Amino acid sequence: MPSALGARVRRIGEKMVVTDGPFIESREVVGGFALLQANSKAEAIELTKQFLRVAGDGECELRQLYEAGTGGAENAAKA
Repeated sequence: MPSALGARVRRIGEKMVVTDGPFIESREVVGGFALLQANSKAEAIELTKQFLRVAGDGECELRQLYEAGTGGAENAAKA
């Protein structure tokens, strides 16, 4: 789905910063990825914050994936 529907979560020390999309193209290479299932963007952000508390300083970009048969495209248009 478009980056406008995404978010970035950055941890620096104990500080968490959330930035909503859209994002311009990244000039950096993706170092890895993970798929997670969440019921909302807010839940996905919270799961990412929990991950960064364990993983340490860094940044994660959240992107919504289209899932056939779930109304993803229709719901995305309303977001």
